[in-house]
Amino acid sequence: MVLGYLWVAWFLPERTVIGCSRGERAVLEEFPHYGDQQQVRTHSAEVSCIASYTLRVTRSEVLSYYDERLRENGWEVGGYWAGNPPQGIEVFGEELSELEEAPEEGVRSGLEARRDDYSYAVEYYPPGSPAVSAEAGGSEDEAMIVVSVTDAPGGQPGKKPM
Repeated sequence: MVLGYLWVAWFLPERTVIGCSRGERAVLEEFPHYGDQQQVRTHSAEVSCIASYTLRVTRSEVLSYYDERLRENGWEVGGYWAGNPPQGIEVFGEELSELEEAPEEGVRSGLEARRDDYSYAVEYYPPGSPAVSAEAGGSEDEAMIVVSVTDAPGGQPGKKPM
């Protein structure tokens, strides 16, 4: 039985139907996450590899950190966003400073980047948001950061390939 499992694991293609490919996991671990987080939870989604963690940090601290690391590692940062559609807040920009018009409280935000056939996305959930409360066990003063990597060939993050 064990030998059968090892044989299947060895000969399976890099991508399985669900979960992180080896390439996605390598990209996710390419540089340290904000705050040199060692307690990052990884999740396998249907089409991406995801890491999440909580800590006390502002939106600009997290997004500027990832912007710098991504550019240092050859990524093309495609833009920033902030939104809470029920409140009528939707802001998009090419620079982090363009998000300043959106309040941080109650507004999810993020950035997207691209390199080769990989997409890299960072989402910031502010302290007190329902996602943070569920993830952090109800902590009101911590934000949640979600990082996802997808090896979807073609196109740009958030856009359909031509």
